[in-house]
Amino acid sequence: MSRPLCVFLPEIGVISETFIRWDTRELLPGGTAIVADPPPRGESVLHGQAWDAGECPVLAFDPLPGDPAPSAERLDAVVDFLATHRVEAVLVEYLDFADRWFDFLLRQPVRVWLRGHGVDFSARLTEQRWRDAYRRYDLAAGIIVPSAVAADALATLGLPAEKIHVVRYSVELPPPRPVTTRDRSPDVRCVAVGRLVPKKAPLLLLEAFRDAASRHQNVVLDLVGDGPLMGEVRQYVDRHELTGRVHVHGRLPHPDTLALIRGADILLHHAVTSPQDGDTEGQPLAILEAMAAGLPVIATNHAGIPEAITDKVNGRLVAEHDVAAMAANVLDLADDHAERQRLGRAARKTIEERHGRERARRALLTLLGLAEAGTTARAGAR
Repeated sequence: MSRPLCVFLPEIGVISETFIRWDTRELLPGGTAIVADPPPRGESVLHGQAWDAGECPVLAFDPLPGDPAPSAERLDAVVDFLATHRVEAVLVEYLDFADRWFDFLLRQPVRVWLRGHGVDFSARLTEQRWRDAYRRYDLAAGIIVPSAVAADALATLGLPAEKIHVVRYSVELPPPRPVTTRDRSPDVRCVAVGRLVPKKAPLLLLEAFRDAASRHQNVVLDLVGDGPLMGEVRQYVDRHELTGRVHVHGRLPHPDTLALIRGADILLHHAVTSPQDGDTEGQPLAILEAMAAGLPVIATNHAGIPEAITDKVNGRLVAEHDVAAMAANVLDLADDHAERQRLGRAARKTIEERHGRERARRALLTLLGLAEAGTTARAGAR
């Protein structure tokens, strides 16, 4: 069976990578194969997956100590895999991961496309080694990024602008939010979703929430995510006696996370440029999923976020590190149900117009030269 698209990725099943799951499972159903080449400590190819590859054929390598370049044996295996499935286009997820496979893929009879997401066009660009590696990507068929900010960063590096294409992340559009008894509850449910890492600034988010909670007895917070800052998050919640107001869920399956988002009143997201390595967001899917569900979002004016949110039009934006402003916005929306509804409706309209699944699918398949295959796949599904 022909599989005209092959997605190369570091691991299968990273829980935060719902956008990669979509690329592999839904972009070209029945026409996609996967090559998974995990880093030395990567284990999700073999077990503990948050999502699986479905019916996609997978060539998965074992992680090796020291992260050596692909061996001749592995290169031969990939050549055979691409030929067996009659692959026409390769999509490599993450620009830094692409480095190890790029020169080899250029020698294969396939169109080579690269897709960047976050760290690979922020923190990586602070290092000369990665700037030098990226410059040779002008030989790729093209590079796909989620925001104009990311496109500008790569163009500034010297990559040809005509090879850089902005395709915004897409999310599922659920049914419109009904008016329920929950909407008349005195509690105002805030939710925050993201890995507990410096660029997500969970401690600043908690500080803002604590400020608001000290002045409003009905605001509560569901905090979803795991990561290296989990210990500090739990300590903060305990130290400030927030256990009755903040529910730390840790990592949840995506359907459970979506249920929390769709049952909330406000989504909070305090992204910052990481002080450790300059890492930034791409365009956080949690924000887009909340907007699709008709929630107002209070977020920072950071990276690609203002390309989705316009302050006071379809959400609220504050400066990075401005805890007081985020708290003030929480209080403002907590006491104004009508304004929450207005912002939520405008947010959902933004998703309908700019982040729909079919819009993104058409754009990606056209760039990859697989529009005809996409039409055939949809006809087969029907």
